[in-house]
Amino acid sequence: MPKSILIVGAERGLGLGLAAEFFQRGWHVTGTARPGADTRDLVAVGSDNPTRLSTATIDVTDRDGIGPFLLELRERRFDVIYFNAGIYGPLHQSVTDATDAEFAEIMLTNTFGPMRLAHRLLCRLAPDGTYGFMSSHRGSTAINLEGGLELYRASKAALNMLARGLWATNRARGTNGLTVLSIHPGWVRTAMGTLDGTVEPEMELQPSVHGVADVVERHMGSGENLYRDWQDAPLDW
Repeated sequence: MPKSILIVGAERGLGLGLAAEFFQRGWHVTGTARPGADTRDLVAVGSDNPTRLSTATIDVTDRDGIGPFLLELRERRFDVIYFNAGIYGPLHQSVTDATDAEFAEIMLTNTFGPMRLAHRLLCRLAPDGTYGFMSSHRGSTAINLEGGLELYRASKAALNMLARGLWATNRARGTNGLTVLSIHPGWVRTAMGTLDGTVEPEMELQPSVHGVADVVERHMGSGENLYRDWQDAPLDW
């Protein structure tokens, strides 16, 4: 029986790359897209074996969409649920310049929306299941020595904290408890990573998603809460 993964935010970029990577490794992949998004590339991932790929619809910022999403999933359960949805936020990235709407958008999209959904999806994890969150080294308090990127950093630091809290609250679940992995994928060539082509990233998509998948497969079911990069190097909180 193939292992199964639900990837939240899989219609493009890192999420699409992860869907392809796990599919190629023989997993059953369910990828989500926002309402109205183009899912042709995601569907194409499963062209060789459509029975191992399915799609679903959710916008993590929409509280009212969670109920219909759970119904769409039917009774499916997953070995891994990976939360990839996220945004960079406004280019200025300044606490002093940000509007209330900009604050709300980045925190709801990167932090509170995914975490709210994570709490609701606990019942859809297999025993000793694993949550993965697309974090960033920018979310580390300890290694922030250069400043800047205030809004993005804050959203990812908060995501790390809430992921830790979710793990701590649920660590008695199952034999080893819930596994929670916060993973930095590297600075990758995607629309978000290049700010729509205005900056040059550090790495291409394939090495990143291959590494992230390796980290997931290495630590899934361990019962731990880990903060790692795509090469499985520990990151300081």
